[in-house]
Amino acid sequence: MKILIFSDSHGDTRKMKEIASNSHHVDLILHLGDNVLDAIELNNATPVKVLWVKGNTDHGDAPDELVVDAGEHKILMTHGHKYGIKAGLQRLYYKCKETGADIALFGHSHIALNEEFGEVIFLNPGSIADKRHQKYHSYGIINIDDDKIDTRIVYIK
Repeated sequence: MKILIFSDSHGDTRKMKEIASNSHHVDLILHLGDNVLDAIELNNATPVKVLWVKGNTDHGDAPDELVVDAGEHKILMTHGHKYGIKAGLQRLYYKCKETGADIALFGHSHIALNEEFGEVIFLNPGSIADKRHQKYHSYGIINIDDDKIDTRIVYIK
């Protein structure tokens, strides 16, 4: 299973659409908030299923978090602001333990992160459209093949 992960698009869908159309064999696209309308636009522009959660700048009926089954694995999707991710990942870690998720996806900080702690993989794809203090825009990719999970950040120059 191949999954693309975007976050913090803030009204700019151009790069997401380009990446989605040029990515082969993608099974799912996840958007971690800060512009749910961008995720809906992407969902309408691609045949690949797109799931999304709302961020701190989003309003409306989108969920704050989702737990997605990915074969033998569970992915917790959240924007991250409600877990205080800028101050640390402890609260998010405990939410993963509570939900049985072994992969935590979050955004909010615009800073890409890909690391494992306590049998939970934490992936922040960074921002696809708003670098803030980062050198590059970025997004995430997860490849799940049985028990093997490969997570990575892709930087756009």
